[in-house]
Amino acid sequence: MKTVRKYLPLILILVLGALLRIYKIGPNYYFSGELGKELLYIRQYAESHTLPLVGMGTSHEWLSYGPFYYWIMLPIFNTLGGNPFILFWVSLVVSLVGLTVGYFVFKRILNERMALVATAIGAFSPFLILQTRLSKLHTFFFLIMPCLTYLTYLLWNGKKKWIIPTGLLFGVLFSFHFSQIPLLGVIALLFVIKRNVYKIKHWLLFGLGVIIPNITFLWQDRNILLWLPYRVVNIANKNPIETIKLLNEYLGKSIFWDSRLWIIGSVIFLAIFIYYIIKNKHKFAKEFIPFYLISSISLMLLANILHGAPPIHYFLPMVVAQTILVGLYLSKVKLWPQIIALVTVVNIVAFQNDPIFYKDFTGLVKNSDMVSYATQNVIADFIVASANQKPVSIKRVGAFDYFPENYSQNYKYLVLWKGGQVIDSSVNSYTITEDSKKGEVSVKK
Repeated sequence: MKTVRKYLPLILILVLGALLRIYKIGPNYYFSGELGKELLYIRQYAESHTLPLVGMGTSHEWLSYGPFYYWIMLPIFNTLGGNPFILFWVSLVVSLVGLTVGYFVFKRILNERMALVATAIGAFSPFLILQTRLSKLHTFFFLIMPCLTYLTYLLWNGKKKWIIPTGLLFGVLFSFHFSQIPLLGVIALLFVIKRNVYKIKHWLLFGLGVIIPNITFLWQDRNILLWLPYRVVNIANKNPIETIKLLNEYLGKSIFWDSRLWIIGSVIFLAIFIYYIIKNKHKFAKEFIPFYLISSISLMLLANILHGAPPIHYFLPMVVAQTILVGLYLSKVKLWPQIIALVTVVNIVAFQNDPIFYKDFTGLVKNSDMVSYATQNVIADFIVASANQKPVSIKRVGAFDYFPENYSQNYKYLVLWKGGQVIDSSVNSYTITEDSKKGEVSVKK
């Protein structure tokens, strides 16, 4: 009982954070073509009882993720019979475990009050809630990044035995996304600042750790060595206006869901960050927290600006540092629980009008690509029933239909999951049309 009382505030934060992520997920599950593609990839290995050497391909056809995510998902897929919701439940568990791990990391490297505030910020952040509900593989950043932050803290304090584990964990991140690459600069800066501790062999040991989890990935995707400098040098396609908009969306959505308030969130963060740099620049090479916050946030911001118009999940590797930074100042305010509660209430009001959160709906959301999960199931049931056990091919007309397979993999997976057969060359063809202007979905044989 004493332990429960001690951690009661943390438990309450986690429970409330879980409810915000779970509430009405059934009718509002954003089962997109991307999630369908993930499940189709996992399904082929589940049926063949093999393990992939590389992960699913990214939007760059020649580039794939590493295999760890799929090794994790395969036994879950088999256990739960390939239920489409396994992507969400895994995302939810990873998010909550990540918040818990983050709490203990913050408590160890800072203090208990700061740990509680930072965990509350993460639990109620609209951006992190959204990423959990989207159920994509990069949700694992929520768990891995606090662990990587702690290992970096150990390296800062001269714990050389953790060099290879740090490299291994960094390498594992390639199985979930590539957006952590700029953080290699944080480790490099650490080695430079601590050059009396870390020699060339330690650089090599860290590099070895990064490579080991990605041997098969590097063998298949050697072109990544050409892609990285291309993304930095190709200034012509940076689209600075769109980059500014997306940066504002990420920083604003970290605090507020209502887009009208994003600029406030961006100003708050940038003001805090600039102030922190001015006040702590003399501690950059002396103390871990100033070093980690300034270096990781600066490198991530710079890298995404150079990338040009980055999807907002590319900022995920700086979430831990960002949370610590905001938490450092908010924890000094006596009324911090009331402030977080007020912001959360404002966000819940905004959530009520958004179908990706708590608004029950059927059909297609106007001017978007979001089709309700219930409607997708109705369409899949119709196709399976009318096909009468014959193979079908599925085409889709709608948002993102320029992607491979017309971004129809969610429908294909549901048809397969319900016992149908999908063969792209089949003459028994169905065309699903999603008219976002009218908010209507139709299927035609």
